Amino acid sequence: MKGKKQVAVIVLVLVVLALLFVIITRSGVLNGEASSTPNPTPDNIVTDQPDSGNPELNPTPEPTPEPTPTPTPTPTPEPTPTPGPYADKPDIDITDWKYVMANKNRLLSADYIPELRDVGNGHMFDERAADALLAFLDGARDAGLSVYLTSSYRSYATQEMLYNNKLAQYGGDHAVASRIVAVPGSSEHQTGLSADIVDKYYQFMDESLANTELSKWMKAHCAEYGFILRYPQDKQEITGIMFEPWHFRYVGEEAAAYIMEHGLCLEEFVALYEQE
Repeated sequence: MKGKKQVAVIVLVLVVLALLFVIITRSGVLNGEASSTPNPTPDNIVTDQPDSGNPELNPTPEPTPEPTPTPTPTPTPEPTPTPGPYADKPDIDITDWKYVMANKNRLLSADYIPELRDVGNGHMFDERAADALLAFLDGARDAGLSVYLTSSYRSYATQEMLYNNKLAQYGGDHAVASRIVAVPGSSEHQTGLSADIVDKYYQFMDESLANTELSKWMKAHCAEYGFILRYPQDKQEITGIMFEPWHFRYVGEEAAAYIMEHGLCLEEFVALYEQE
């Protein structure tokens, strides 16, 4: 009896061990399957953790570039105006009495009569410029030259008489007559600021007078006394008057120096100011 009980105990122990082995084995298999099968993640779920194994799905973010500073544009300098050929003209009032002008386009009225003063031998001149004329004549005499004042102030009526005589001489041809004698109202002599000055021993009053020592001296020194050569040889198309080397006009020393230095006629000088 004792031997049968021992056998039964051994069998029971073996059965228990076998059951335990089966249980342990199945538990390991189930755990292995569970650990080897990942939980599916839906495609439309975005996780917070990057997948380091797939760079295409989780690209490395590029650093934000530093903004390039926009260079400050260099301002374009204002162009410096190029001075004109007469930018240095005198600062004067062109409406002043010294610059009154008489020509075919600027006729003086018949009653235009300046305040006059006798400058010798019955010649009259604008009293404001009379001293300058006398100094001019004396300067020529001091240079050893023979000076003769042939004409100064001339009234409208006198100019009208002279023009009509010349017109008759040329058969009524106004174009010719007006180039030799000014039309009434257009004569510079009516301003009281013009004078005809010749060599007292020279018998011709024409362009050849320019070759005399007196005319050369007066042209070279007239500006020192405030006078200009009123009708230059190269300005006949502008003045409308033939070359008169004997005809000098007072404009004041400052304007005279500028006009003679730049080779202008009075029309050109006045235009510099009227065009402003």
